[in-house]
Amino acid sequence: MVKKAKTDAGIPQDKPLDSLGMALSGGEQAEAQRRIAEGMTSKHPNTASVHHVCTDTFGSIATAFPKGGMVLISGTGSNCQLLNPSGSAPRCGGWGHMLGDGGSGYWLSHRTIRTVYDAEDGLVTPAHDYAAVKNLVFEHFKLEKRYDILDHLYEKFEKSHIATLCKPLAELARKGDKLARQVFWDAGEILGAHVKALVPQAEEPFSKTPGGLRIVAVGSVLTHCWDLLREGFLSVVGEVVSDLSVVKLCVSSAVGGAILGAQKLNFTLPVNYSANTNLLEHFKK
Repeated sequence: MVKKAKTDAGIPQDKPLDSLGMALSGGEQAEAQRRIAEGMTSKHPNTASVHHVCTDTFGSIATAFPKGGMVLISGTGSNCQLLNPSGSAPRCGGWGHMLGDGGSGYWLSHRTIRTVYDAEDGLVTPAHDYAAVKNLVFEHFKLEKRYDILDHLYEKFEKSHIATLCKPLAELARKGDKLARQVFWDAGEILGAHVKALVPQAEEPFSKTPGGLRIVAVGSVLTHCWDLLREGFLSVVGEVVSDLSVVKLCVSSAVGGAILGAQKLNFTLPVNYSANTNLLEHFKK
């Protein structure tokens, strides 16, 4: 990628970049950041003079906002992180499907499957008719009998495979199925709870920020299913925030990595932040 960028920019391959910013998944810990930076320096010494490594969530925030903000992620998994102007970065979630991932594509799918199987067992009666949702689960996973789901959840388990149910579930919800809509409402509530948990740790008064609390939404569930999540989400976030803006990126979060890499050298790149995002929601009481 760096070689291609140099070629596109007309920079000789043997001339190091002044700084290379890398916003990477798994780049939260200082030790991991050190290993990655040292590895790049030792194996690819002509890549850059300075390597700045941080978590991918910082890249998303830096792409969307100039002075910090919040990122809310819901794709296969889920996570929420706040980046304060001082550099402190509390987070909520991001612990994987065994401990969390609430409101994610996996969570939505697992919740739906569990609802069907609990209903079939007579363990829990759903709040709404589940016939259409049951048919969807059986069709999507090609089940002939109930026990067939066990292969998908155990022997051949893949979190991303289970999460694929989310897309047809959203289609069913948009057709008006009450149970499918309820699952998305519940997911919105959980995602809202992630944001609510971090609001007390924010340094900057949101009332003084244009648009209020700034959240960049990342992940296919949030960006493609916002219409189904928003009411549950706002019902929770509205308890602690009176003004907020939710945006989605329309450029790569690698832009944020470049911005942060430049800041490492105390250089500010000229960025039109309004061109980097599209507004999903502006909520104001």
